[in-house]
Amino acid sequence: MRPESWLTVAGLGTWIVSSLVTLAEIARGEMAWAQAGPWLLAFAAFGAAFSLIGLARRKTRAVSLVLLAAQGAAALTMVALARDTLCAALLVVVASQTPSYFRTAGAAAWTAAQTALLAIVIGRFYGPVATLAVSGAFGGFQLFALATALLADRERAARAELARTNAELQATRALVVEAGRASERLRISRDLHDTLGHHLTALSLQLDVASRLADGRAAEHIHQAHAIARLLLADVRDVVSQLRDSSAVDVGDAIRRLVPAGGTLAVHLDMPTSLGALENDRAEAIVRCVQEVMTNAIRHARAGNLWITIADGPDGVRVHARDDGQGAGVLAWGNGLRGMRERFEALAGRVDVETRAGGGFEIHGVLPRSRM
Repeated sequence: MRPESWLTVAGLGTWIVSSLVTLAEIARGEMAWAQAGPWLLAFAAFGAAFSLIGLARRKTRAVSLVLLAAQGAAALTMVALARDTLCAALLVVVASQTPSYFRTAGAAAWTAAQTALLAIVIGRFYGPVATLAVSGAFGGFQLFALATALLADRERAARAELARTNAELQATRALVVEAGRASERLRISRDLHDTLGHHLTALSLQLDVASRLADGRAAEHIHQAHAIARLLLADVRDVVSQLRDSSAVDVGDAIRRLVPAGGTLAVHLDMPTSLGALENDRAEAIVRCVQEVMTNAIRHARAGNLWITIADGPDGVRVHARDDGQGAGVLAWGNGLRGMRERFEALAGRVDVETRAGGGFEIHGVLPRSRM
């Protein structure tokens, strides 16, 4: 079971266990319905909000914050109606979720606000000393849960960054290896053309002259030798052409090495089995584009899914990517996006970016093929 699943189970368990005393009182009829009814609604609201925030795959940050606030409000309502501080344990569950939506200062402020509200609620039926003791204790529990969640988030981010870096290194290595092979094939093709091809051409010309000067059986053998030389020259030209055609880089392997590095990001790649051969600079531009799109979806968009489509069209290689992240109201061209655009434009291509708040991030790129 994944750690996130264990946390969900632990949260639901806390929700049930911390409410057992009040549930038993309601079952025995010891609580008036005027209090029991609203308490049960708050109890159900907490469970629903906690389940939705953990299980819903596609949700914006605004929706997540509403669900988080609903959990906190429900927990405080349960404490106020039942006068049972055990229900305040649910605030610890809320505090443990805040690092997913706030930076450290924001999460700490949320936890402090919950603690202050808890003190106000229990101050209605406890004395000052008991209020300070209980709210202080639960404030400490919340801070502990917050610190643990922050450490877990940082460790998870570090692991994801390490996996992403390793995948990028593997992709770069694949490009370098393939580029080295392509360069070697090109060198061999040039050597064959410039040396063996030249000598065979000279030999064919000499045999042609000799066949015109010779007669008898010697002429017949010279004609055969001339035909063999022409066939050999044609074979060399075919080999040179094949080596030149295969001297480009296939980017498919490098891109497929990147995809597993998404970690918590689900990457859906739609790409032909063989994308075809590209020059090394064009292959690198496409791989770096996919790399930047994944980095943006993980670090900035906080997306859960990323869809990448790479297709070979009449106008060149098309790259389309979109995520289900938070998007942005105003597009900011950071270093990564600028670098992507500059790579494509340097090769006569283009990159278009679309985004809107809550609507994800979308990239359209076209990279024309060069005439090799």
